[in-house]
Amino acid sequence: MTLRHYLGSDRPFQAGHFGYVYTYKRYGDIPKSADPQALHNIIDLSHLDNTLVQEFESELDAVGLEITDISSLPWRQRLAVSKPYVYDLFGAFELRPELQEQAPQAYAAGLKCLGLLFSQIDEHLSEGETVELYSCWDGEEEMGVRSEWTLHLPSFTLGGPFALADKQLIRVTK
Repeated sequence: MTLRHYLGSDRPFQAGHFGYVYTYKRYGDIPKSADPQALHNIIDLSHLDNTLVQEFESELDAVGLEITDISSLPWRQRLAVSKPYVYDLFGAFELRPELQEQAPQAYAAGLKCLGLLFSQIDEHLSEGETVELYSCWDGEEEMGVRSEWTLHLPSFTLGGPFALADKQLIRVTK
């Protein structure tokens, strides 16, 4: 199962891909692995040599935030989001101390994605406005909210433990 994340807004929110850092390179110009199990050593992919592909310099460059408008989808009515404009969020949205110690790349990914999300929310909101963030397991949209809280964006800083958790509704105000 997948933990899904949603954003609800009173007015249209900017959808798209944010934070990815890449250049385009011809597939044929990318150095190939000597690993005999690598796909390019098992299957002839030479027909892709002139195809442009995204190349990321680091793992963190390949991490970003994706916001997709799902407002018109009929099943979105089952979500615990009261706002008329609803968006599906994709990214890493968890900061736990043990991640910082045991999986620093995962922690950095969470820090980047959450930073991008709150930056987008900050740009979107005017003083006194609110958006809603809701998370639930895929297929459990109708099970309701387990916890609710409000986050005041101007006084919020990332740095401590934070997660978009199952059946949690967060109202973000500015």
